[in-house]
Amino acid sequence: MAGAGEAPNRPDMEGKTVRGRNVRLRDAARGRKVTQPKRGSHAAFTVQPYDGQAFTLRLSGRLRWALTRLAAAGASGCTPLLQPAPRWSGYIHELRKLGVEIETLTERHGGDFPGHHGRYVLRCQVREGGDA
Repeated sequence: MAGAGEAPNRPDMEGKTVRGRNVRLRDAARGRKVTQPKRGSHAAFTVQPYDGQAFTLRLSGRLRWALTRLAAAGASGCTPLLQPAPRWSGYIHELRKLGVEIETLTERHGGDFPGHHGRYVLRCQVREGGDA
């Protein structure tokens, strides 16, 4: 991980200037980790907002996983208690920033550690694949 004042070391940044420094792959020889994205790990989703124009998102990783789970859950939605993941709230936040309409319902739960949790429900139509 790049420290303060250091340029991030990513192949997609090769030759670009970040914070006044030129990023080079030779940084890998100095013991810095260089990673490349997995090929074919993206999926396209067509999102139709309730009262807007359809658009296409290309997602990968946990955002792809979260949107797939939300779409499969339908009106019942997803909850971290039944679909454990490290950062559901973070995935929801990022998807909302991309324009996906998601409602958070607060539910109480009992058991050894009573409290409340969120249930996330898609409030737009989402289908995997295609262009908007």
